[in-house]
Amino acid sequence: MMKPFCKALLEDSTSPYKRYFDSFMIGLIILSTALLIMDKSGKIPSWLYEFDFYFVTYLFAIEYLLRLWIYDDGLDNNTLLSKIKLKLKYIISLPAIIDFIAIFPQFRIIRLLKLYRYMSGASSLFEALTKKRFEFIFLGYMLIGVTFTVGSIFYLLEFGINNEINSYLDAIYWAFVTISTVGYGDIVPTTQMGKAVSIFSIIVGVGMISFATSVMVSAFSERFSQLRNQDSINHLYKMKNIVIINGYGHLAQTIIKKLKAKGGYTPIIIEKRKDIAKLALQDGYKVIEADGSSARIIKIIYKKRNHIVAMLTLKSSDIDNIYFILNAKSVYSDSIVYARMNQNALNPQYLGTKVDGLVEPHSVVNQRASDYLKKHSQEQNKSILFFGYTHKSSMICKELHSTGVDILIYEIDDTRYDSALNDGFGDITLIEKTHSHAPDINNHIAVCGMNEEELNVYYAITLRANGFEGDIVALSDTKEDNRKLILAGVNKIFDMYEESASQFVDMIEQ
Repeated sequence: MMKPFCKALLEDSTSPYKRYFDSFMIGLIILSTALLIMDKSGKIPSWLYEFDFYFVTYLFAIEYLLRLWIYDDGLDNNTLLSKIKLKLKYIISLPAIIDFIAIFPQFRIIRLLKLYRYMSGASSLFEALTKKRFEFIFLGYMLIGVTFTVGSIFYLLEFGINNEINSYLDAIYWAFVTISTVGYGDIVPTTQMGKAVSIFSIIVGVGMISFATSVMVSAFSERFSQLRNQDSINHLYKMKNIVIINGYGHLAQTIIKKLKAKGGYTPIIIEKRKDIAKLALQDGYKVIEADGSSARIIKIIYKKRNHIVAMLTLKSSDIDNIYFILNAKSVYSDSIVYARMNQNALNPQYLGTKVDGLVEPHSVVNQRASDYLKKHSQEQNKSILFFGYTHKSSMICKELHSTGVDILIYEIDDTRYDSALNDGFGDITLIEKTHSHAPDINNHIAVCGMNEEELNVYYAITLRANGFEGDIVALSDTKEDNRKLILAGVNKIFDMYEESASQFVDMIEQ
């Protein structure tokens, strides 16, 4: 029990005690450094000196030994030799060397370097830079090579002529100051060739600084994404009634709005695409930028699984959704997972994953639209005119036709026209895309089901402009154009995302 507790206290960022321990150690480091400065500038009380010399030193020594002790967890090392090798590996690591040196009072200033362990931002940036070690090693070799080359040339050109160059070290110092573009101005070239070398050094220096800056910006950018992920995960551990949503598209946005309207639910989004994750962040949501099909991320999320109400996978790729379900169920078999199914033909594959619920957006809107149109057709004793025999409307047409409802179809595409004929529809009219007049169809209910939303808006407003007073129904798969459809005179909109989102929310509440 003691070892896991110490490991959590020193290394687990999710531990409730680590924050207090880190704050205490940061306070000790700052106090120790302050006492060192006070001791240099004047006398300090003897009890403060003894406190720093004995108590602080004692605590740092214990901390070092504890870190050495816990540095074998998570690895299968049963032999004494393997454990010794592991401990030696830790002892010669840079963080361990800093911890060891910082124990001794004469090296108290080194204790400032320990802050990276307790300040998450500093430690994260240090880790980010270490991941770019190849680039920095290359930059270091380049800096050393150019500095000594330019410094040596400058020494040969200026020594004995320039009164400010009294040794080879002066020339190296000048080269480093010039290449770094600091330019103190205490040493300046006096010969023409020396000035030419200075110009070359400045140009090279600017290039090297630009390279170093780009490497650091790249490292920090990657690390900041990881920090945002960690913040979202920490937020997840603290909240209740969490709904994990894999994929941030139109459907996810609609579901989140409905959940917020219901109240009591906290959405956490998993999104691997950086641009989409950035959009979700801008919308004010907590985002974990990761691949939802990764078992590792599922394990992290389910570390405190009692707070998770359900998980939704809403990708437009069925393969992505199936992988997500399999990972969730393999990590925690009792997890509640609902999925968006894009192709009905893959229903057996989804059922094989033991998914808890499926929503096929087109099927949902098709069923609801069919029920609505059948009811109103019977009540008003009207036939139904479809603008477009598309993936939005074809299943609805077949459903209504099979129940005896009279169907008329206006189509602009030859292929879809032939498809409607092959499916048994006889009353089909091929019209121009920019059809601008409407026949006398007041004894019909009009349905705008074109693939292109702008055409649905156009046909709706054309009907109203020609005096059509009947009901106009629109089949939509983008919320962005729904307002335009209403302004064009549409009475009822069946939105694929709206209907599907309602079904997901119903499943979550149940």
